[in-house]
Amino acid sequence: MAIHADNEPGDAERFSSEGDIAPPLSMSTTFEETGAHCYARVTQPLRERCETVLGSVEGTREHPAHCVLYSSGLAACFAVFAQMKPLRVLITGGYHGTHLVLHVIKRLAGDTVAIVELPPPEKVQTGDLVWLETPQNPSCDVFDIAAYTAAASAANAAAVSHVQCPPCRVVVDGTFAPAPVQRPLILGADCVLHSATKYLAGHSDAMCGALCVSDASLAKALKDDRVALGSTPGSMETWLLLRSLRTLHLRVERQSRSAAVVADFLHTATVDPTHPLWKLVRAVHHPSLPSDPGHEIAVRQMAPGLYGGCLAVELATEKAARALPGALKLFRAATSLGGVESLAEWRAKYDKAVSPLLVRLSVGLEDPDDLKDDLQEAILMLAC
Repeated sequence: MAIHADNEPGDAERFSSEGDIAPPLSMSTTFEETGAHCYARVTQPLRERCETVLGSVEGTREHPAHCVLYSSGLAACFAVFAQMKPLRVLITGGYHGTHLVLHVIKRLAGDTVAIVELPPPEKVQTGDLVWLETPQNPSCDVFDIAAYTAAASAANAAAVSHVQCPPCRVVVDGTFAPAPVQRPLILGADCVLHSATKYLAGHSDAMCGALCVSDASLAKALKDDRVALGSTPGSMETWLLLRSLRTLHLRVERQSRSAAVVADFLHTATVDPTHPLWKLVRAVHHPSLPSDPGHEIAVRQMAPGLYGGCLAVELATEKAARALPGALKLFRAATSLGGVESLAEWRAKYDKAVSPLLVRLSVGLEDPDDLKDDLQEAILMLAC
């Protein structure tokens, strides 16, 4: 679908660049009035083409999905909160930027929106927006999507019809595990969000965000809001994203499998006294590990053998954790994740809620044995 979803009957006319005032890459913001488009904030052929492909990748023929693109992941985050107007947002931990957006929403709503620690599924109720970031940044914690969507459906079914209350909705931030690793809509989620800057664009060169939904009327409402807010991605970013979607499955499968290899290598150092890094690695977090608290859930809701390309390692001392990204040779010391190159970040630098012992690793497309050697050499050097 990543290769052929924009090549269906009728698509040649729908995605035609004929009428562009500026020539392709569909860079034009303005179109002749005789065509299907008039102004790029409203519709634009390249963006619609990219949304068609990403919607097909996120869903299936049996469970179609509709994609709405944004200028960034946080722009998409704001859009879904603003559209769903919850009474309570149930959320725990995760990306600090999401909490920044929530505080803006809370301020704009006059403090009528409550931000509540995510309870067990049986505690959700109508008016709630359940926010599941799974796997979670940076700890790779896993949440049971199917359990929360079932609980939301039950809460909505039991609601008193005459009470004016928004339905309980489930939104999944799937940035750490894009399709084909995980498909939250098929598990019953109302919406899946991606910071498309990460795995979807995949080359550390395009900033954009995406919301994917099963409900066509919700997709239209989101697009109507986007016209008003002006939070569309640029043409170059859209073109780069579309280019990258063609190889998404190849990249994330390789990155996921390599991350599992690296995670197993580092985890062994916590249980095997003969390992070269014994007592230098305190803990490793990745859903592929059978010892990980979220492993059983991940086995149920993620693709077989694929658990995402990010992991977290806790070292024995804060000094070592802080210095590790700069001591590595193949891993680059940088924020963000999901690109073809491996990155390492002392996460507490940007998020004070994270343990100062933790280093987030985004595994790229390098040989995993080379990445293991790079980590071992750097951690041993820092221990000297």
